[in-house]
Amino acid sequence: MTARRSAPTVLPCSIDPQSWDIDEGSYRAGRDAQRECFQCPRLAACRAEVAKMIAAGDPPQSMIWAGVAYRHDGTAVATDRELRVYYNRVEGQRAIERGSAA
Repeated sequence: MTARRSAPTVLPCSIDPQSWDIDEGSYRAGRDAQRECFQCPRLAACRAEVAKMIAAGDPPQSMIWAGVAYRHDGTAVATDRELRVYYNRVEGQRAIERGSAA
């Protein structure tokens, strides 16, 4: 008797990692990434990984992990409004770097 192997789960964050990077993506991509996290079969495992990282003093930075957005300093973005403000600030910074800011 042979054991059947199930196909490996393809995680949304591995398909388009830029959408999980809050310094690179857009607000809409970030919100979509959060929704994907909440539907992911690895959500509990990711939450456990984040808890270990935070306990070790090395929180996620500039990314969405386990459905939570983390700023560049590793602090969690608590509200949707804060997330929108963060993305707007980052987009403004990118415009300055491109030389296209007014």
